[in-house]
Amino acid sequence: MKKLIFQAALLSIALSPIANAEPLDSEQQAHVKQLVRETLLQNPDIIVEVIDELKRRDEAARNQAQHSALTNHNTELFKNSLDPYAGAENPTLSIVYFGDINCGYCKRQDPILESVVKNYPEVRIIYKDLPILGPSSREAAAIALASAKIGNNTYLSLHKNLMEHAGAHNTQSIANVVNTMGLNLEMLKASVDDQINQQLDNNIVLAHKLGITGTPALVFPDKVVGGFTHEDRLKEMIEERLN
Repeated sequence: MKKLIFQAALLSIALSPIANAEPLDSEQQAHVKQLVRETLLQNPDIIVEVIDELKRRDEAARNQAQHSALTNHNTELFKNSLDPYAGAENPTLSIVYFGDINCGYCKRQDPILESVVKNYPEVRIIYKDLPILGPSSREAAAIALASAKIGNNTYLSLHKNLMEHAGAHNTQSIANVVNTMGLNLEMLKASVDDQINQQLDNNIVLAHKLGITGTPALVFPDKVVGGFTHEDRLKEMIEERLN
């Protein structure tokens, strides 16, 4: 132990910048490298500790960046009047849902969010379509947002029916869902304007700023949760914030 303390102290002195000190010559550099090597070989736990510390710092940096992003983009996330939503008109807690119509895990997440709305009348789910899984994702998201011009409930119904389709969509399967609902497909396509395309582009940019790299993702006012969230865990997170 004394030897380790002595070596660590020596390393600290050798490696720390000293005002007006001459740079190490090649022989001194070789000696320091050898000392470091011997220390690590004799005490390999140091490597584990260093890796753990780097992970801790990396996680702390990510959390800080996430916190800053949530603060800076709070209005875009929770107060965009263009975003469809389910649940409370005057919510105590709002959760933003980034999803893709073609995402298999989103198809599992959706029913859980519907259950949340039923069981927590003070919660609002805000839908931000994130079409990242190909052209049909973009097509379906645009048509779904066009249906929101008819009404918020129309969007929710179309979103639900699109999500219930097994597997990835194509143009025909999207049309089949729209027609089965009795909606006018051509009218919806014509309603896909610059505002809707900009809204989808903004969702992609916002997700990137929040560090979201895939779907589904749920955003609380104080936390971003990437990936599929099981119902029990989601309820725990909601109750932690309501109580």
